[in-house]
Amino acid sequence: MSENPIKYHEDSNTYITRKNSYFEKEINIDGNLIVGQGSNFWKDINVKGVLELGKGTFVKGNVRADEAIIGARSEINGDVEVAGDLKIFDSVKIEGSAIAGDDMHVRPGSKIGFAKASSIMELVGKVSIKEIESGTKVIVRSE
Repeated sequence: MSENPIKYHEDSNTYITRKNSYFEKEINIDGNLIVGQGSNFWKDINVKGVLELGKGTFVKGNVRADEAIIGARSEINGDVEVAGDLKIFDSVKIEGSAIAGDDMHVRPGSKIGFAKASSIMELVGKVSIKEIESGTKVIVRSE
């Protein structure tokens, strides 16, 4: 059959997926996860570590991690919840909520249903957020 789409780097406790990977089951990782661009997840992603979603990744479920970087042009149909920093790159679409336990940085062209950052939310360029949690400190900058 085909090769395993996930490789493991023991020294850094990091799992790495091939680009254009496809996952039908929920993903639970105790460590870091780097996702190759163009990958598809039909259920939730739960990472006890740092999650880096490659460009153009599609997630039908929810995303939970200690920290996360969401690559450009990715789409998440559920919610994103991280304990620490959340970085959202250009033209990302999050249909549900994006919640960061620390700082949130959002790049131009991104669309989010609901956003909340415990520390600072930085919006760069034209960003569309339907609702921001009351009391969230927001910094808006041009590109």
